[in-house]
Amino acid sequence: SKVEPMAIISSLKALGELGINNESFSVKNLESTLTWSTRSCPIKEVVMLLSFTLNRRNTESQNILYNEVVKSLERRWVELKDGKLFVSLLHYVELFSPQFVAKLEDRIADLMEEISPGDLALILAELGRKRRRNVPLLKSLTFYLTKHRNMLDIKQISDSLFALNQLSYKDHDTLERLCSQLENHIQDTESSPVLRSILTSLGQLKYLHTPVVDRIMAWYQARLDNNIPMTMKDMTTLLITCATLNHNPVQHSSLLEHISQHLAQPDQVWLDTVWSLTLLGRVTPLHLESVLSPAFHTSLLYNTSNKTVGSTLKLLNINAAAKLLYPAYQGPTIKVAEDALLKDIKVSPSLAKVQLTQSVMEAFSTLFPPPRLLRTNVNTLLGCVAEGEFVCDTSGKPLLVQDLSDNFGSAEPVKPLPPNAHRMALVTASFQDCLIGGGLTGLTALNIRLMEAAGYTVFLVRWSDWQPASKLVARVKMLDGRLKQVLGVEAERLT
Repeated sequence: SKVEPMAIISSLKALGELGINNESFSVKNLESTLTWSTRSCPIKEVVMLLSFTLNRRNTESQNILYNEVVKSLERRWVELKDGKLFVSLLHYVELFSPQFVAKLEDRIADLMEEISPGDLALILAELGRKRRRNVPLLKSLTFYLTKHRNMLDIKQISDSLFALNQLSYKDHDTLERLCSQLENHIQDTESSPVLRSILTSLGQLKYLHTPVVDRIMAWYQARLDNNIPMTMKDMTTLLITCATLNHNPVQHSSLLEHISQHLAQPDQVWLDTVWSLTLLGRVTPLHLESVLSPAFHTSLLYNTSNKTVGSTLKLLNINAAAKLLYPAYQGPTIKVAEDALLKDIKVSPSLAKVQLTQSVMEAFSTLFPPPRLLRTNVNTLLGCVAEGEFVCDTSGKPLLVQDLSDNFGSAEPVKPLPPNAHRMALVTASFQDCLIGGGLTGLTALNIRLMEAAGYTVFLVRWSDWQPASKLVARVKMLDGRLKQVLGVEAERLT
């Protein structure tokens, strides 16, 4: 007679509820029948058996059944066709051998055209949760997903963006196509958690899709107009995303102003919130004072459980903004130059940033040889590092940086700056310092604003404009030409 695994599973569950011992003959007999059935029953039922047996491994008989289920799946992988079965198996991916997982991913790639877009979104989401970054599979998945994007709902697109963020898969065309489909769904959604997820993913991916972000802001504004308040989570998520993406739309000024006025002070994200308001130019003296008061900043800096380099740099950014961008601010500030901990804070750049900076500095040192004419890796005390600091006249002729530097306003120069001379900051912007698609992140833009407010002209070199493989002579020539351009603009401002 035909064995029905699902009926046997129900029987075993019932026996368990009746308190029948796992070592009893009836339980072992049913488990033995299931073990034999794994070779011939439909593959869908073997996957169900996996989830049933996973947490029932207390007796020898149960372990034999579980091992047989895993072996059976690894033997019968060619029978897998259903998208939801792939999702289930990816969910349990750590139970299988690497060889089986590779076959499973190959099988998904082979059947891609036959899997529904909804199931493709589920597969992508599971890959994201498990951090499985198989790039050829992701390329294929995102191709078919975006091809049928008109069949996806807002939750499926939101989950796909979440997965792409988890996997750091920053393909501009994929994000553009998914977001263009997303535009049509925002107005009709009732779910603020989905919108928060979308905002968080776009912020962390550093991808500004202006229509999507603006429609989400309009959605919140419409709710406020109908007296539906924003939650604290909604406000902080929107703020942090807009700040990261350097997005400060004039048409949504009233929404940002509303958020600025209605924020409470939660412990966890208050620093991030005030920092975001600073990036967007929406910070008030009360906000600044709440973070720069000795009670707040000393607990942040000297409490080892909360302290990170990132939070310290944000605090320094806010402190510098209070001094340089808000002249009317009268509250407390931090004397960074007198604090040994802050004065020597070290930033650990990514490998890509290190490689870009080395390539740029190798060329720039030909024009401005260190240490007399160029200071390198300068802690500005503003919450950022300048890759180089130099001084030159309007024509680009180098002057002695050691005599004329004021270390971004934190030290007295040895000699006063001659007329028509410029204190300059050389800043490199790696892929991580820029948005997908080319603009600067809010952090990079704020750091540049702070250096300029400290009296420096910023000479910015973006990764997208740089040719690291070109010969040294060509790189030197490019930098020299760029510097002349920057100084030319500067000279026009002075006349």
